Amino acid sequence: MLMGHYTTALVPWAYNSNRSLAPFWFFLMATQTLVFLMVSFALVGVETIEPSGFFDASFRHMTVDMTYSHDIAPVIVWALVFSLAAGLIFKSLQLALIVAALNVAHELMDLLVSFKHYWFGAPENKDFPVFGWGLYNSAPAVGLLIEIAICVGFIVWYVRTRRRQGYDVSRKTQVGLYAVLVGFTVFLLPMVTQSLLSLVGG
Repeated sequence: MLMGHYTTALVPWAYNSNRSLAPFWFFLMATQTLVFLMVSFALVGVETIEPSGFFDASFRHMTVDMTYSHDIAPVIVWALVFSLAAGLIFKSLQLALIVAALNVAHELMDLLVSFKHYWFGAPENKDFPVFGWGLYNSAPAVGLLIEIAICVGFIVWYVRTRRRQGYDVSRKTQVGLYAVLVGFTVFLLPMVTQSLLSLVGG
């Protein structure tokens, strides 16, 4: 999952009504800490993303090794590490719990839509459990449509929640949320089987 992760930041932001707990960008960053790890590990050769270039990739033909950033056991550790760091730096147990929850939510969304995950590394034993539906490879269009639905759902929930709290989310903000979160995911739909480079005739 890509843009869908960002939508989870709307949950703590909606209940941070006085905007004193943390700025919105902090919650956005917290939703993507596992991606930052994956990119960092890929850059140093610890994990792999093939093809490595964004313009050369299509969802169905993409292969990833995210053992240290996205497999179940490491994610449990990373969620604890990042939540502990947030709690110590900002001296807030509430913020620590939010960071842990956002990391867990990231993993759960990936299991729903993204690539298949393992407990810790792809096992040689084929009977070892595999987690997630792996829709990005098996049915990428379905995966992206689910992601679009998730984005729309979170935005609608956020707008309604803020309204119940006595705050109206401006039309400009709503349009921006839909344009970025939903619009970018729609933009990716042609890439389910073809790379962006091939789509533009490169």
